[in-house]
Amino acid sequence: MSDVANPAQESRARILTAYLLLTLTALFWAGNTIVGRAVIDELPPLGFSFWRSFSAFLFIAPFGLPRIWRARQAVIADWKRLVMLGFLGMTAFSVLVFSALHHTTAINGSLIQGSFSVTVVITSWLVLHVAISRHQAIGVAIGLAGLVVIVARGDFAVLTGLTFYVGDPVLWLGVFCHALFSTLVTRRSMDVDVIAFLTVAFFVGSVTSLPLHLWEIADGRAMPLSLTALWAIIYVGLFPSLLAQLFWVMGIERIGPAVASNFIYLTPVFGTLMAVAFLGEIFAWYHAAGIALIFISIYLATAGRK
Repeated sequence: MSDVANPAQESRARILTAYLLLTLTALFWAGNTIVGRAVIDELPPLGFSFWRSFSAFLFIAPFGLPRIWRARQAVIADWKRLVMLGFLGMTAFSVLVFSALHHTTAINGSLIQGSFSVTVVITSWLVLHVAISRHQAIGVAIGLAGLVVIVARGDFAVLTGLTFYVGDPVLWLGVFCHALFSTLVTRRSMDVDVIAFLTVAFFVGSVTSLPLHLWEIADGRAMPLSLTALWAIIYVGLFPSLLAQLFWVMGIERIGPAVASNFIYLTPVFGTLMAVAFLGEIFAWYHAAGIALIFISIYLATAGRK
Protein backbone atom coordinates (compact mmCIF):
# COMPACT_ATOMS: atom_id res chain seq x y z
CA MET A 1 0.00 0.00 0.00
CA SER A 2 1.32 3.43 -0.91
CA ASP A 3 2.27 5.81 1.90
CA VAL A 4 1.44 8.78 -0.33
CA ALA A 5 -1.85 10.43 0.65
CA ASN A 6 -4.51 10.81 -1.99
CA PRO A 7 -4.66 14.54 -2.90
CA ALA A 8 -8.43 14.33 -3.38
CA GLN A 9 -8.85 12.84 0.10
CA GLU A 10 -6.60 15.56 1.56
CA SER A 11 -8.67 18.24 -0.14
CA ARG A 12 -11.94 16.73 1.07
CA ALA A 13 -10.65 16.45 4.64
CA ARG A 14 -9.44 20.06 4.49
CA ILE A 15 -12.85 21.31 3.35
CA LEU A 16 -14.80 19.22 5.88
CA THR A 17 -12.50 20.48 8.63
CA ALA A 18 -13.27 24.05 7.53
CA TYR A 19 -17.01 23.34 7.70
CA LEU A 20 -16.66 22.01 11.26
CA LEU A 21 -14.52 24.97 12.38
CA LEU A 22 -16.96 27.49 10.90
CA THR A 23 -19.94 25.74 12.50
CA LEU A 24 -18.23 25.99 15.89
CA THR A 25 -17.51 29.66 15.17
CA ALA A 26 -21.22 30.31 14.65
CA LEU A 27 -22.01 28.41 17.87
CA PHE A 28 -19.57 30.51 19.91
CA TRP A 29 -20.79 33.77 18.37
CA ALA A 30 -24.37 32.80 19.20
CA GLY A 31 -23.27 32.48 22.82
CA ASN A 32 -21.62 35.88 22.54
CA THR A 33 -24.94 37.42 21.50
CA ILE A 34 -26.77 35.91 24.47
CA VAL A 35 -24.10 36.96 26.99
CA GLY A 36 -23.81 40.42 25.44
CA ARG A 37 -27.54 41.04 25.74
CA ALA A 38 -27.57 39.68 29.31
CA VAL A 39 -24.93 42.15 30.53
CA ILE A 40 -25.62 45.09 28.20
CA ASP A 41 -27.09 47.19 31.02
CA GLU A 42 -24.44 46.22 33.58
CA LEU A 43 -21.10 46.39 31.73
CA PRO A 44 -19.89 49.55 29.94
CA PRO A 45 -19.21 48.85 26.22
CA LEU A 46 -15.67 50.23 25.95
CA GLY A 47 -14.48 48.47 29.10
CA PHE A 48 -16.09 45.23 27.94
CA SER A 49 -14.32 45.59 24.58
CA PHE A 50 -10.93 46.08 26.25
CA TRP A 51 -11.28 43.15 28.63
CA ARG A 52 -12.58 40.98 25.78
CA SER A 53 -9.35 41.50 23.82
CA PHE A 54 -7.04 41.46 26.83
CA SER A 55 -8.45 38.26 28.31
CA ALA A 56 -8.15 36.57 24.91
CA PHE A 57 -4.53 37.76 24.73
CA LEU A 58 -3.80 36.29 28.15
CA PHE A 59 -5.28 32.95 27.06
CA ILE A 60 -3.28 32.74 23.82
CA ALA A 61 0.00 34.40 24.91
CA PRO A 62 1.70 31.25 26.32
CA PHE A 63 1.27 29.57 22.92
CA GLY A 64 1.67 32.58 20.66
CA LEU A 65 4.62 34.50 22.10
CA PRO A 66 7.18 31.73 21.34
CA ARG A 67 5.80 31.55 17.77
CA ILE A 68 6.10 35.31 17.38
CA TRP A 69 9.72 35.12 18.50
CA ARG A 70 10.49 32.39 15.97
CA ALA A 71 8.75 34.39 13.21
CA ARG A 72 9.99 37.77 14.43
CA GLN A 73 11.53 38.76 11.10
CA ALA A 74 8.23 38.16 9.26
CA VAL A 75 6.29 39.95 12.04
CA ILE A 76 8.57 43.00 11.80
CA ALA A 77 8.43 43.04 8.01
CA ASP A 78 4.62 42.83 7.96
CA TRP A 79 3.89 44.82 11.13
CA LYS A 80 1.76 47.51 9.47
CA ARG A 81 -0.65 44.97 7.99
CA LEU A 82 -0.80 43.00 11.25
CA VAL A 83 -1.58 46.12 13.27
CA MET A 84 -4.28 47.15 10.80
CA LEU A 85 -5.90 43.69 10.94
CA GLY A 86 -5.76 43.65 14.73
CA PHE A 87 -7.38 47.06 14.91
CA LEU A 88 -10.13 46.17 12.40
CA GLY A 89 -10.99 42.74 13.79
CA MET A 90 -10.64 43.40 17.50
CA THR A 91 -10.92 47.07 18.45
CA ALA A 92 -13.04 48.63 15.70
CA PHE A 93 -15.45 45.71 15.48
CA SER A 94 -16.09 45.18 19.19
CA VAL A 95 -16.09 48.87 20.20
CA LEU A 96 -18.52 49.84 17.43
CA VAL A 97 -20.83 46.85 17.94
CA PHE A 98 -20.97 46.96 21.75
CA SER A 99 -21.47 50.73 21.72
CA ALA A 100 -24.14 50.61 19.00
CA LEU A 101 -26.19 47.92 20.75
CA HIS A 102 -26.90 50.48 23.49
CA HIS A 103 -28.57 52.72 20.90
CA THR A 104 -30.71 50.40 18.78
CA THR A 105 -33.25 47.63 19.18
CA ALA A 106 -32.66 43.87 19.30
CA ILE A 107 -34.44 43.43 15.94
CA ASN A 108 -32.43 46.14 14.19
CA GLY A 109 -29.24 44.79 15.72
CA SER A 110 -29.93 41.22 14.62
CA LEU A 111 -30.79 42.26 11.06
CA ILE A 112 -27.74 44.51 10.68
CA GLN A 113 -25.39 41.86 12.08
CA GLY A 114 -27.10 39.40 9.75
CA SER A 115 -25.87 41.45 6.81
CA PHE A 116 -22.34 40.26 7.62
CA SER A 117 -22.36 37.50 5.00
CA VAL A 118 -23.54 39.86 2.27
CA THR A 119 -20.92 42.42 3.32
CA VAL A 120 -18.12 39.81 3.20
CA VAL A 121 -19.16 38.66 -0.28
CA ILE A 122 -19.24 42.23 -1.61
CA THR A 123 -15.97 43.15 0.10
CA SER A 124 -14.25 40.03 -1.28
CA TRP A 125 -15.44 40.96 -4.77
CA LEU A 126 -14.31 44.59 -4.47
CA VAL A 127 -10.98 44.03 -2.68
CA LEU A 128 -9.83 40.59 -3.83
CA HIS A 129 -11.81 40.42 -7.08
CA VAL A 130 -13.22 37.05 -6.02
CA ALA A 131 -15.79 35.84 -8.53
CA ILE A 132 -19.10 34.93 -6.92
CA SER A 133 -20.98 32.02 -8.48
CA ARG A 134 -24.72 32.10 -9.05
CA HIS A 135 -25.20 29.37 -6.45
CA GLN A 136 -23.26 31.39 -3.86
CA ALA A 137 -25.20 34.59 -4.57
CA ILE A 138 -28.54 32.77 -4.32
CA GLY A 139 -27.33 31.03 -1.16
CA VAL A 140 -26.45 34.33 0.50
CA ALA A 141 -29.87 35.77 -0.40
CA ILE A 142 -31.76 32.70 0.89
CA GLY A 143 -29.72 32.69 4.10
CA LEU A 144 -30.56 36.36 4.68
CA ALA A 145 -34.24 35.55 4.09
CA GLY A 146 -34.03 32.76 6.69
CA LEU A 147 -32.49 35.14 9.22
CA VAL A 148 -35.25 37.70 8.56
CA VAL A 149 -37.94 35.05 9.12
CA ILE A 150 -36.44 34.15 12.51
CA VAL A 151 -35.81 37.72 13.65
CA ALA A 152 -39.25 38.96 12.53
CA ARG A 153 -40.83 35.87 14.12
CA GLY A 154 -42.75 35.21 10.92
CA ASP A 155 -44.54 38.56 11.06
CA PHE A 156 -43.36 40.67 8.16
CA ALA A 157 -45.37 43.61 9.48
CA VAL A 158 -42.48 43.89 11.96
CA LEU A 159 -40.19 44.83 9.07
CA THR A 160 -42.49 47.56 7.76
CA GLY A 161 -42.64 49.02 11.26
CA LEU A 162 -38.88 49.23 11.76
CA THR A 163 -37.56 52.56 13.01
CA PHE A 164 -34.12 54.01 12.29
CA TYR A 165 -31.90 54.45 15.38
CA VAL A 166 -28.67 56.36 15.77
CA GLY A 167 -26.85 53.12 16.62
CA ASP A 168 -27.75 51.43 13.33
CA PRO A 169 -25.07 52.96 11.05
CA VAL A 170 -22.49 52.57 13.84
CA LEU A 171 -23.37 48.89 14.13
CA TRP A 172 -23.09 48.36 10.37
CA LEU A 173 -19.70 50.09 10.38
CA GLY A 174 -18.57 47.53 12.95
CA VAL A 175 -19.88 44.73 10.72
CA PHE A 176 -18.01 46.24 7.77
CA CYS A 177 -14.75 46.41 9.77
CA HIS A 178 -14.97 42.70 10.56
CA ALA A 179 -15.87 41.90 6.95
CA LEU A 180 -12.76 43.81 5.83
CA PHE A 181 -10.70 41.93 8.42
CA SER A 182 -12.09 38.63 7.11
CA THR A 183 -11.29 39.59 3.53
CA LEU A 184 -7.73 40.77 4.15
CA VAL A 185 -6.60 38.21 6.73
CA THR A 186 -5.25 35.83 4.06
CA ARG A 187 -3.10 38.65 2.66
CA ARG A 188 -0.85 38.70 5.71
CA SER A 189 2.57 37.05 5.59
CA MET A 190 2.00 33.29 5.76
CA ASP A 191 5.26 33.02 7.71
CA VAL A 192 3.18 34.32 10.62
CA ASP A 193 0.95 31.36 11.49
CA VAL A 194 -2.58 31.79 12.79
CA ILE A 195 -1.62 31.44 16.49
CA ALA A 196 1.13 34.05 16.21
CA PHE A 197 -1.13 36.31 14.16
CA LEU A 198 -4.00 36.22 16.66
CA THR A 199 -1.57 36.85 19.53
CA VAL A 200 -0.48 40.03 17.77
CA ALA A 201 -4.09 40.91 16.89
CA PHE A 202 -5.37 40.55 20.46
CA PHE A 203 -2.40 42.54 21.77
CA VAL A 204 -3.15 45.32 19.26
CA GLY A 205 -6.81 45.17 20.24
CA SER A 206 -5.89 45.53 23.91
CA VAL A 207 -3.51 48.45 23.36
CA THR A 208 -5.80 50.40 21.02
CA SER A 209 -8.94 49.91 23.14
CA LEU A 210 -7.23 50.75 26.47
CA PRO A 211 -7.38 54.56 25.99
CA LEU A 212 -11.11 54.28 25.28
CA HIS A 213 -11.58 52.20 28.43
CA LEU A 214 -9.63 54.76 30.50
CA TRP A 215 -11.75 57.58 29.06
CA GLU A 216 -14.87 55.64 30.01
CA ILE A 217 -13.57 55.22 33.57
CA ALA A 218 -12.82 58.95 33.79
CA ASP A 219 -16.42 59.54 32.66
CA GLY A 220 -17.65 57.53 35.65
CA ARG A 221 -18.41 54.25 33.87
CA ALA A 222 -15.93 51.77 35.29
CA MET A 223 -16.25 48.01 34.99
CA PRO A 224 -18.05 46.67 38.08
CA LEU A 225 -16.20 44.27 40.37
CA SER A 226 -18.76 41.48 40.25
CA LEU A 227 -18.99 37.79 39.48
CA THR A 228 -21.23 38.61 36.52
CA ALA A 229 -18.51 40.79 34.99
CA LEU A 230 -15.82 38.18 35.72
CA TRP A 231 -17.67 35.27 34.15
CA ALA A 232 -18.78 37.36 31.18
CA ILE A 233 -15.19 38.42 30.49
CA ILE A 234 -13.83 34.87 30.85
CA TYR A 235 -16.51 33.40 28.59
CA VAL A 236 -16.32 36.10 25.92
CA GLY A 237 -12.52 36.14 25.97
CA LEU A 238 -12.18 32.38 25.59
CA PHE A 239 -15.03 31.29 23.31
CA PRO A 240 -16.41 34.10 21.09
CA SER A 241 -13.03 35.87 20.96
CA LEU A 242 -10.14 33.42 21.06
CA LEU A 243 -11.61 30.14 19.81
CA ALA A 244 -14.14 31.68 17.42
CA GLN A 245 -11.53 33.98 15.83
CA LEU A 246 -9.06 31.09 15.62
CA PHE A 247 -11.58 28.80 13.93
CA TRP A 248 -12.86 31.64 11.72
CA VAL A 249 -9.39 32.46 10.34
CA MET A 250 -8.56 28.77 9.87
CA GLY A 251 -11.85 28.27 8.02
CA ILE A 252 -11.22 31.26 5.78
CA GLU A 253 -7.73 30.00 4.95
CA ARG A 254 -9.25 26.71 3.77
CA ILE A 255 -12.28 27.80 1.72
CA GLY A 256 -12.09 31.59 1.40
CA PRO A 257 -14.09 34.38 3.04
CA ALA A 258 -17.04 34.41 0.60
CA VAL A 259 -18.02 30.77 1.20
CA ALA A 260 -17.07 30.86 4.88
CA SER A 261 -19.39 33.80 5.52
CA ASN A 262 -22.47 31.66 4.78
CA PHE A 263 -21.82 29.61 7.90
CA ILE A 264 -22.38 32.68 10.06
CA TYR A 265 -26.07 32.34 9.21
CA LEU A 266 -25.93 29.41 11.65
CA THR A 267 -25.55 31.93 14.49
CA PRO A 268 -29.33 32.61 14.78
CA VAL A 269 -29.95 28.87 14.43
CA PHE A 270 -27.82 28.14 17.49
CA GLY A 271 -29.24 31.22 19.22
CA THR A 272 -32.76 29.87 18.70
CA LEU A 273 -31.85 26.42 20.02
CA MET A 274 -30.13 27.97 23.06
CA ALA A 275 -33.17 30.13 23.77
CA VAL A 276 -35.43 27.08 23.60
CA ALA A 277 -33.12 24.96 25.76
CA PHE A 278 -32.07 27.52 28.39
CA LEU A 279 -34.62 30.34 28.32
CA GLY A 280 -37.81 28.33 27.85
CA GLU A 281 -38.70 29.90 24.50
CA ILE A 282 -41.20 27.90 22.43
CA PHE A 283 -39.95 26.50 19.14
CA ALA A 284 -42.36 27.91 16.52
CA TRP A 285 -43.01 27.38 12.82
CA TYR A 286 -40.99 30.47 11.86
CA HIS A 287 -37.95 29.01 13.62
CA ALA A 288 -38.25 25.85 11.52
CA ALA A 289 -38.82 27.85 8.31
CA GLY A 290 -35.88 30.15 8.93
CA ILE A 291 -33.55 27.28 9.85
CA ALA A 292 -34.58 25.37 6.71
CA LEU A 293 -33.78 28.40 4.54
CA ILE A 294 -30.42 28.83 6.23
CA PHE A 295 -29.44 25.21 5.63
CA ILE A 296 -30.49 25.54 1.98
CA SER A 297 -28.30 28.63 1.68
CA ILE A 298 -25.26 26.80 3.11
CA TYR A 299 -25.86 23.88 0.77
CA LEU A 300 -25.99 26.20 -2.26
CA ALA A 301 -22.87 28.06 -1.18
CA THR A 302 -20.87 24.84 -0.76
CA ALA A 303 -22.46 22.74 -3.52
CA GLY A 304 -19.75 23.49 -6.04
CA ARG A 305 -17.01 21.96 -3.87
CA LYS A 306 -16.02 18.40 -4.62
